[in-house]
Amino acid sequence: MKALSTVRALSGVRRAWPGRDGSITFELAAPAGKLRAGRVDREGEVWITGYASDPELPELTPGVAGRLVVHRFHRRAVVLTDDRAIKFTRQGRANAVAVQSSQVAELCDGSGIAAARVLTHSPSRVELALLPGRTLHDLGGDALPGWRRFAETWPGLVARPAGLPEHTGADEANVLWRWFESAREHRALPLLDRLGAEVVETCQQLTSGDDGTRVLTHRDLHDKQLLWDGITLGLLDLDTAARGEAALDLGNLWAHVELRHAQGSLGAQERDRILALLLGDLAGALPTTPDRVAAYHRAARLRLAFVYAFRPRPTGWLSHWVEETLASSGPTTS
Repeated sequence: MKALSTVRALSGVRRAWPGRDGSITFELAAPAGKLRAGRVDREGEVWITGYASDPELPELTPGVAGRLVVHRFHRRAVVLTDDRAIKFTRQGRANAVAVQSSQVAELCDGSGIAAARVLTHSPSRVELALLPGRTLHDLGGDALPGWRRFAETWPGLVARPAGLPEHTGADEANVLWRWFESAREHRALPLLDRLGAEVVETCQQLTSGDDGTRVLTHRDLHDKQLLWDGITLGLLDLDTAARGEAALDLGNLWAHVELRHAQGSLGAQERDRILALLLGDLAGALPTTPDRVAAYHRAARLRLAFVYAFRPRPTGWLSHWVEETLASSGPTTS
């Protein structure tokens, strides 16, 4: 299969996502600096869009005001202006995004965590007010006050009743399994036999250990989804929210903090301070157990290995990440 080798040979690729038909879609920065989206089929044939053009995103046009910051081929795009974020979707998909974003934003009112208000929407476009601050990722070692605020406010927010779809341990196992299958199909990583054994065990733990306790979960919570301006903590991308285990978001955050250290953007001391907050005060205030947090953490580390295997070749950290993930799980057989 030529898709992955073709994507890796393209200049300017920032992110890439495997499809279920053996294809890979990607996002790249063109020589002029403008974002483009594209697709490579399993035989290695490449399609690249024009700037801000996508036949499946009917309201995205090259003349759109603002800066295009996300473009997933045939799926979605995001444009930032001075006062709003504009999300473009396939026809009919934006209504659900707007409804769920508004619902979770209402839950955030009075919680100590700010959420973007939906300003207007159509069947294929949602406009949300911008929140103040920088992401905890961008703040790096200076983000500790924001992390403290998160640890103080998150338990109260997630305890609020939410009429959202359920996301079970089995659902999360399915997400992990699909990522592993994609990595195996494209031979995206070494040690796939050992990784597969670890994925099977982790999926079993996710499924069998779910006792049905549910809270509000973000489902894709990491340091780029949290904003801090020194006063207010903001939360982004609310349309992924569901009712799930408290350990899901906590395990994902844990893995992402370790990821930033592995990538070199967070020092060991800052990592340890953040994890002390997450795994100490915060974990103790949530309806979960150390075993469930560990299971979701392991799932997140494995998933991140597969996600980054499809991105431009990391400078050495990914192989160490995989080896460390396998070593922390104990011996496995292939």
